[in-house]
Amino acid sequence: MWVLAAPTTTPSSATGLASRWFYSPWLLTEANTIVESSLLVCFLPGTLALGATKGITKRKALETNLLTDEDIENLQLAEDLAKTCVEMYFVTSTGLAPEIAYFHIEGDTEGGPDGGNKSSKYINDIVIKPLDRHNLLRPETVESLFVLYRITEDSKYREWGWQIFQAFEKYTKVDSGGYTSLDDVTSLPPSTRDKMETFFLGETLKYLYLLFDENNTLPLDKYVFNTEAHPLPVMRSAEQASHSV
Repeated sequence: MWVLAAPTTTPSSATGLASRWFYSPWLLTEANTIVESSLLVCFLPGTLALGATKGITKRKALETNLLTDEDIENLQLAEDLAKTCVEMYFVTSTGLAPEIAYFHIEGDTEGGPDGGNKSSKYINDIVIKPLDRHNLLRPETVESLFVLYRITEDSKYREWGWQIFQAFEKYTKVDSGGYTSLDDVTSLPPSTRDKMETFFLGETLKYLYLLFDENNTLPLDKYVFNTEAHPLPVMRSAEQASHSV
């Protein structure tokens, strides 16, 4: 199934701009150039990375010659897509991403409202429309950061995750307890919705905890997370186990 699905997410279905990759399964221009991305698709970097290394580290996979050229390309695409996802956070005034963002592409001169963080180098590249400025405390981006840190062992994924966590703490934590969704991530102080989705505790905070876990709890070559972040053991036949790394 993975072998059949992975080619549909290669650069033929993504477009690069200023060293970033933008991906969306929904909105294409007539030239098949993607101009929109949603936080919901930010699980994809982690999925691509897992498909490339089967959950072991990149270093170990290279040492044992387990990566094909396609695996290496998919892993690089995963890192580029993760960069896009985190820039959707860092371009806003609150440091939290909108539900949907649009991207300026080469030859496109149409402007639009920005995220509010004038110090971001991508302030003129990412457009956030008024109806898309809310943040629901979604887990998909930090899920990918957790997976990519485990696989690449690159500390930048922890650094990005820490910045996102600090933004949650600063702008969504409620004094009386719990956390709240935001109406507008581009304004300060942001207006709140007085609602915390259950996936914030069940997924977002779980992935953030695992991102900083030093004990490799739930190793990715032995467990797989379902769409609700429930870890399930990978079942192997005796033959597969004898050939595992």
